[in-house]
Amino acid sequence: MFEHEMEEKKQNKVEITDMDHEVLREMLRFIYTGKATNLEKMDADLLAAADKYDLERLKVMCEESLCSNLSVETAAEVLILADMHSANQLKAHAIEYINTHATDIMETQGWKTMINRQPHLIAEAFRA
Repeated sequence: MFEHEMEEKKQNKVEITDMDHEVLREMLRFIYTGKATNLEKMDADLLAAADKYDLERLKVMCEESLCSNLSVETAAEVLILADMHSANQLKAHAIEYINTHATDIMETQGWKTMINRQPHLIAEAFRA
């Protein structure tokens, strides 16, 4: 973007308005150091950022963090997140978890949200 005649080149700055500043800070820390010290606190937001900016290693780290913290309460939301960001490992893990704990998960608000917003995921979850 700085090589072409774009606004960022003219102003010599880039504005990122679709991300919390703490998430941006953590993403930049990862880019410069290869480490994400606050990963567990912001793994979902960092997954979205890693997907958007094609940071595959960070994306994998976020998927691993989300997998290790999966619960009955978060499983449906994590499945939606995985689907949105093409996080295939996370999606497979969430589907497996949902199949194992289906009765309890179907009672959660996250499941009800998924029914309304992403009904295709229900078929995917139970087809596996």
